[in-house]
Amino acid sequence: MFYRLPRFCQNGFVRVIQLKVADLYAFEGRTPDSNPEPDAIAALARKQFSFLPQPLTVLVEGDNVSLSFPKESEAAEAEAVRLAKRASQRAGEGSYEKAINIFKRVLELMPSLHLARRDLAMAYVETGDVENAVNHLIEVLRLNPSDVWSWVVLANLYIREKHDKETGEKFIRKALEIKPDDAWALNSLAAMSVERGEFEKAIELFEQSIASNPDFANSYYGEAIALNKSSQPEKAVVVLERLFGRAKVQDARSKPVYEGARQMYLKLQGELAERNESEVFKLVQSYQIEVEALSGYPVRIQTGELEAKVGATIQMAWKYNRDFHLLKLREDYPQPLTGHLQSHELTHLKLESLARKQSRNKFFSVSAATRETALRSLGNDIRRWEKLGFTESKIQEVSLDLISGLCGFLYNCPLDMIIERELFNRFPLIRPAQFISSGILFGEALKTNTHADVRKFTPRKILNASLALNGTYALFLEDLFHGAAEFAASYRREETFGLSQRIWQHWQTRASQLAPSDEYDLVDEFAEMVGLRGWFEWQSDSGNHEITAEPLKEGTTNSPLLKTKDQAAVMYFLAAFKRFDAMTPEQVREVAYEIAMVGRNGLDYSSPDQKYTLKSLADERFSGLQLMCLMFAGFKRFAPEHDLQMDLHEPFLAALQIYQQKHGGGS
Repeated sequence: MFYRLPRFCQNGFVRVIQLKVADLYAFEGRTPDSNPEPDAIAALARKQFSFLPQPLTVLVEGDNVSLSFPKESEAAEAEAVRLAKRASQRAGEGSYEKAINIFKRVLELMPSLHLARRDLAMAYVETGDVENAVNHLIEVLRLNPSDVWSWVVLANLYIREKHDKETGEKFIRKALEIKPDDAWALNSLAAMSVERGEFEKAIELFEQSIASNPDFANSYYGEAIALNKSSQPEKAVVVLERLFGRAKVQDARSKPVYEGARQMYLKLQGELAERNESEVFKLVQSYQIEVEALSGYPVRIQTGELEAKVGATIQMAWKYNRDFHLLKLREDYPQPLTGHLQSHELTHLKLESLARKQSRNKFFSVSAATRETALRSLGNDIRRWEKLGFTESKIQEVSLDLISGLCGFLYNCPLDMIIERELFNRFPLIRPAQFISSGILFGEALKTNTHADVRKFTPRKILNASLALNGTYALFLEDLFHGAAEFAASYRREETFGLSQRIWQHWQTRASQLAPSDEYDLVDEFAEMVGLRGWFEWQSDSGNHEITAEPLKEGTTNSPLLKTKDQAAVMYFLAAFKRFDAMTPEQVREVAYEIAMVGRNGLDYSSPDQKYTLKSLADERFSGLQLMCLMFAGFKRFAPEHDLQMDLHEPFLAALQIYQQKHGGGS
């Protein structure tokens, strides 16, 4: 902050303050008598301004009061201004006790420097010394009754600390009389409206505050709170994203606002991910049909344990000589987030299918020659392992595993950036799950990258390349989500972060003009920047393949077989109607979606065996057909427009007619 002298009248070695009689009495919490004695007014002025240099001369003329006092020496004034700047820096860093001590010395040298007195009051606020803060703010306002900032801070102290909302609101409105568009005053008035439950009014005031000062983070945060309290979480998320994208951290006092905003954003996105789960499920199902048509092969989904704690993988039909693509999902992943994983892998398939359509697809490969190139660059580390007593076979096993892992990450890093950007732009409904899911996967990777033993053992070249690419991806996520999470914070301390920034800048220049298969060029460019050229090679895609893998099992897609089960399906539907009538809509939805998740790899309805279980219906066992009827009936209740692609319409309608005749109602 730049300090300047108060705008007092100066006459040689004397300064003069001009004020009204009413101002003197206002700070006493009372109004003057109808005709107060000049001597009483003068005595009150001397009492209130006793902190100024003495002697203090008071002149009363009607409603006007003039106070004259000696001007500080030029040396004292210069030293006071110098120290005030230093104290302001300490306060901005959060060193409030040090700032207070320096500000006290400033006011000893120059008691009339009201900006320093105001900042001293603010430092007292931060340390919780309310009485000293209030006293100094009142002294500031005696020196300068038009100091809007001090009125607002004083108001907030009365509201929060003294629990005197009435007086606090008076002070806020006083500030707005002086400056109607003051962002701090509008923000404080809006916060009071939130407490009263006047959310619409609060939102309007917060928007006025933001319009007055778009850099002011508090108003965005306050408006998000008001929107959330008024059951508008989606709008609250948008306002928080405006905060992260536009507002600025002014000093240490801004940090709690950002921390609170980020915690709120995380909480809201988690809640929205759960709330959107059913709609995301339908969206992803439609997306899967689109991508299957593009690729020419169906997608099978399998849940299980995946290596290296990745979220999901997809095996393309043409790479594995199958007549289907196999999408594998991690079984321990939170269910509301699986839509993000599934759509991510489907987009992998989409990118490769588009490249194939234009005969530009190619396969990323690690060969004996590329492994030899990589191993040669790890010579020093291999010799270090030999000295530690590792056997040759163990060294080769670990080396090849590390090389394979890094090459896989090199290939996926730019592709994942393309995919996540496309998901974010195309499917707003998935964004909450995308944010939470990205945070989980990023955190798991960070835990590995920062593990002391991992860093100690990993070859320097592999570690640096991994950290550089992870830092790049962190910058990408931070930008994608408007700074809603500080993904890159942990990588900023790394010596490789400068390289991460250069790779990120390169991505930014290329991202908006990528055509099908250009992602492979981006892999080459990333490899060049981290020094991994020669660690992999590309193989051409002929555009066709021989199908040698096993077909899908009968009983999961055999429509004629399903038709023979109509009579049993009617009985299962009648039982489902009765069960669901005793359940809430939320419970029905939970059952239907759990079955959908269980059945992603197909349900065996050829067998009557009750071999399936559900968490939502504990202590029961079900056959495949029974689960299909439960899911079909459930979706008919809460998402009747959704086509499950099951040939169960006739038994459903037959069962529904029987049930309605018997119970006189609808299902």
